[in-house]
Amino acid sequence: MAKVTAPFIIEGTIDDINFYIDQEGINRARLKPESHMTSDRYKNSPSFHKMRMQNQEFGQCATIAKTFRLLVAEFNKQAKDGSFAGRVNKLLLEILQEDTINELGSRLFSEGMKTCFGQKLLLNFESNKLRPLSKVLNENKKWEIKNNRFSLPYFNPTNDINWPEEATHITFNLAIANWNIENDTFSTNYAQPIILSKTDEKLNIVLQVLPPLEQNLQLTFLFIGFSKQRGSRNIALHRKHNTATLIAYQYL
Repeated sequence: MAKVTAPFIIEGTIDDINFYIDQEGINRARLKPESHMTSDRYKNSPSFHKMRMQNQEFGQCATIAKTFRLLVAEFNKQAKDGSFAGRVNKLLLEILQEDTINELGSRLFSEGMKTCFGQKLLLNFESNKLRPLSKVLNENKKWEIKNNRFSLPYFNPTNDINWPEEATHITFNLAIANWNIENDTFSTNYAQPIILSKTDEKLNIVLQVLPPLEQNLQLTFLFIGFSKQRGSRNIALHRKHNTATLIAYQYL
């Protein structure tokens, strides 16, 4: 791909060149690839056996990803970037590849998820990679997640947050999702959100939520969102300003 340098933006397709805007707002151009592939050749040629096996595994992860994206749908509606779905697919495929029991093409996400490395890959996944937790919350602030309780002591709203320019208020929330991978089901409990003004005094933030009764893979997510006060209302800012982060996991 190439970067377009011009006094105007170009979008669309001209001959074999496709012009588009990437998620960072950069105007780019790429050449449309030529393909000599036929469906029969792909299905039957030994040359494409490995590719067929890889595609089977990718398809498995793409299906499971639909559920993963719904685990904390209320958070993801308010905090995600354009690469969210693709990054979920990539994450789940990396976990599947931790399955050392089955061969290529037969590996299972559920087996990879049972491994220590597979579970660790989940930690710190960001719904919005443009505003990860490390860029929203001052890196010197120490928080703790213990017994389904998130604690952020001595929080100073003015100094401890990287505020979007027009934001006046911030929302913290916590959620725990129980994911039964084998049955492709889940349930999620959300805490009561805490909303603070940028000018509030220093305080201790505590969020606690009861986990779902089911005991499978339990994932804990932290949401930080921003809003702008308009009269008596707080208007939520665009999701590109917010963050939702997977901060803890437990396989029961």
